[in-house]
Amino acid sequence: MGKFEYFSGIPEVGIVPLAPHAGPLLRHVYEQEHGRGGFAGAVSHTYHLYPPTNWLPDETRVLDRFAPHWESSLRPLGGTHHALRMMPAEAATDAYRGMAQLIANTTAAMNVTAPRAPMEYFFEHHSATMVFFIHQGSGTLETIFGPIAYAKGDFLIIPKGVTHRFDPAPGPQYYWMYENFAGDPEKSEAPTTGHFITHSRSDYRYPRSLQTLNERGSFEIVSKVDGVYTRRVHPTHPFDVVGWRGDYLPYKFAVEDVRPLVADRSHVPPSGHTIFRLPGCYICIFTVRSVEKEGMWLPFFHKNLDYTETIGFHFGSFFSSGGMSQLGMVTVHPVGLPHGPKPPALKAFMEGRRPEVHHEVGVMADFANPTRISEFALGLSQPDYMASWSPYVSEPTFTHRPDRLAEVRALGERLADARDVLRPPAAE
Repeated sequence: MGKFEYFSGIPEVGIVPLAPHAGPLLRHVYEQEHGRGGFAGAVSHTYHLYPPTNWLPDETRVLDRFAPHWESSLRPLGGTHHALRMMPAEAATDAYRGMAQLIANTTAAMNVTAPRAPMEYFFEHHSATMVFFIHQGSGTLETIFGPIAYAKGDFLIIPKGVTHRFDPAPGPQYYWMYENFAGDPEKSEAPTTGHFITHSRSDYRYPRSLQTLNERGSFEIVSKVDGVYTRRVHPTHPFDVVGWRGDYLPYKFAVEDVRPLVADRSHVPPSGHTIFRLPGCYICIFTVRSVEKEGMWLPFFHKNLDYTETIGFHFGSFFSSGGMSQLGMVTVHPVGLPHGPKPPALKAFMEGRRPEVHHEVGVMADFANPTRISEFALGLSQPDYMASWSPYVSEPTFTHRPDRLAEVRALGERLADARDVLRPPAAE
């Protein structure tokens, strides 16, 4: 009878010992534990050809101004909406040296980078797990657990402390990056909708092929702890891993695999499109989907009293912006300040010009109050964004009329018995 392998236990790849911390193989390879929660949480083990602490002590030093825009000073956001242009490309700047902070609260932050050069070093973030969204470009994320190829529209989740580097393909690159300093992303799901909306865990793509490198040389690793960047150098390649076991891993998730929650008779609020929950932040995807047939198919005017809302525009023309969105732009709507559809979008709704499908992809990340904005982001802010709602004070459809109250009272009486078209028949 052949050998059967069942899907149970924890994943493992390559050459691993009998069990973590056990077996004769441990006298021949070097085990490294990657453990969260004081080694009581998520964990993985990597097995190395050489000790991971074989750094050259004379080469270790703190790096000044390694990523100055990443440390851009923050200020209170205040009561002003912002639309941030795409950051300018900086020649020969890699993914982390060119990283720039946009907004942050105590547990999460949003950043942006436009790499134009490969990384000649490896990177470890010792303060946060990172969630990248690839707005533009492609390449390979090289990790200690193996490579992950990525392309436009992919999320890349890089857990805290994982050694990695980006090898971008030729051509323009533009990534949004979300940091979380208090935890790792958890799949969002509700008990009433099951495990497969807005996506399935089977959509996550983990590294499954090791490329063990037995190389001698000078290999630089830069680590980040808060705003301090420290360089260390090893005489052997950090990807000398012959095997790994565990569930604390980097992975990829494609936006095209999002299966949106839609409803015919009511507008689904933004929280219904959540894909990841993190401490102090949640990430939603508005993607290509059918339009509600009854009720509003636009977002209602709203004040978010606990979260600052951001939306990164990735694809299409965002339905609520009334043609005012630009690809790559990020909007920042601060806590408590009312906002909602732009006047052209609301007029389309009022006139019954309902599309059949929303052809768009937007990444919404909401940050718990208080959230602050960086000086770098203010340099990208479009000064006329607040004016995009100005037709509400200038166009006759929306401005004051003496008979407005009487008009609404009459409409209320005439429409009091209105019912949905899509409904069960009334009892006779």
